[in-house]
Amino acid sequence: MLKALIKKQYYECFRSYFVNVKTGKARSKAGIAGMFVFFAVLMLFLCSVFFGMSLLLGSLFEVGLSWLYFALMGVVSVALGTFGSVFSTFSTLYMAKDNELLLSMPIPPSKILITRMTLVYGLGLLYSGVVWLPAIVYSWLFTGPSALSVVFGLLLLPIIALFVTVLTCVLGWVVALIASHVKKKSFLTVVLSLVFFGLYYFVCFRMSDFMETLVTNSGAVSQGMKTWGNLFYQLGQAADGGIVAMVLFTGITLALFALCFYVLSRSFTHIVTKTPTVGKSAVKATVSKAQDVKSALFKRELKRFTASATYMLNCGLQIAILPILAVIAIIKRDALQEALTVFSSMIPEITTLLPLIVLSAVCLILSIGDISTPSISLEGKHLWILRSLPVAGKEVLDAKLKLHVALNVCPAVITVIVLGWCVAIDWQTIVFMAVFVWMFVWIIGEIGLILGLKRPNFNWTTETMPIKQSMNVMLSMLADWALTVLVCGGGYLLRSTVSVGTYVAFAAVAVALAARMLKRWLDTKGDALFSAL
Repeated sequence: MLKALIKKQYYECFRSYFVNVKTGKARSKAGIAGMFVFFAVLMLFLCSVFFGMSLLLGSLFEVGLSWLYFALMGVVSVALGTFGSVFSTFSTLYMAKDNELLLSMPIPPSKILITRMTLVYGLGLLYSGVVWLPAIVYSWLFTGPSALSVVFGLLLLPIIALFVTVLTCVLGWVVALIASHVKKKSFLTVVLSLVFFGLYYFVCFRMSDFMETLVTNSGAVSQGMKTWGNLFYQLGQAADGGIVAMVLFTGITLALFALCFYVLSRSFTHIVTKTPTVGKSAVKATVSKAQDVKSALFKRELKRFTASATYMLNCGLQIAILPILAVIAIIKRDALQEALTVFSSMIPEITTLLPLIVLSAVCLILSIGDISTPSISLEGKHLWILRSLPVAGKEVLDAKLKLHVALNVCPAVITVIVLGWCVAIDWQTIVFMAVFVWMFVWIIGEIGLILGLKRPNFNWTTETMPIKQSMNVMLSMLADWALTVLVCGGGYLLRSTVSVGTYVAFAAVAVALAARMLKRWLDTKGDALFSAL
């Protein structure tokens, strides 16, 4: 029974490799092989990235701190394994849809738990392995390791994965605990994802500085590792061939795993069957006010957007990126102006072209998330509800377009104004830039809505398909990029004929006229297309 449960668990995890999620049909043997080859190539690419990190830390071998090299790579391995699988642990271990079904069968809860933790262990082994394997391969190729170091390096990989399993189970439990007391779980997912992305890109951008600091201050780092990270100190010593350290690290990891399994086995049934609570709220009698059709449709679209973490993360990421960019520009205003002074001395025209540079940056960021593009396809099998309401098709389309504009205009306009002020663009030009961005938001929303009308997909099995895997999204992004290049490139080519500020003003008027024409198309032919869906 346990073997069958484990096989089922892994099949569900890699189901998309065997079944086409769009059609629901099984893939051919060639298709399955192609999926796994692609996966293997991706893993090899990640391994090459961390092999490069090993090269940066390789100088630690030259100063006799080989154990510190292994300890630091162990920290990275555990961190990647934990963050890579913690959300999968949350959904697989605590929030699996078939937990209650399995518990209703004559299956001991301990076997269900073992099944879930086996998948957690496999994911931890995968993510931590792409760091640890390149690290030990580097030591084999360039440092002449001892026999014990080679053997212990290989044996440590499954032990590190076991340690990662303990951490992910604990962190997954914390996420499940928070989620059980939060009404809007989609917002929790978005916030945690943004924090993770922020940390990831911060580490990526500062990686070379981190590596240089570690190497130049290796003595202080090694002392701190011994004092505050003794477990990783033992890991480093074990990978370097230390027998006592190997026994200690393995024993501590096994003890932590046994404790984690014991606690979870005692409370697994309670955790997975617990009804989420969000606190008590007083029941008050209220009088609902009648709303006009436009307000009701807009609120419906807003609710749909905020109810889906996938929708918000893939189509609304620019809403968070633009304000962050504005805040960074304000904080780094002096450094930004100094950099511009240096660049202007090398490229005198750069000062004149600053409005176009700012506009292209903001417009490209806006292009990464088009809220209106998948909005029609997301109606899916519930489209009949809208069709049965006494509302015109153009009113539905107008609500979808207004949601796109309402969520994007304020961040875009504010960012343009802040960036223009930070790089000392005159206020008249800044006003023209703000108007242009406003019109740009309108027109890309209309382009996305037209694509959604022309190429709708209502037969999706998961909302990821119209949001991430749809050709409409790619076409919309390409169209937005093309418009950005056309406008900003035109300003560059005409820079000697007309001032950039005047050009931006004319470009804003031209985009506004084009947006008006597309809006008229949506109100007429678009209305007819929607009614025929």
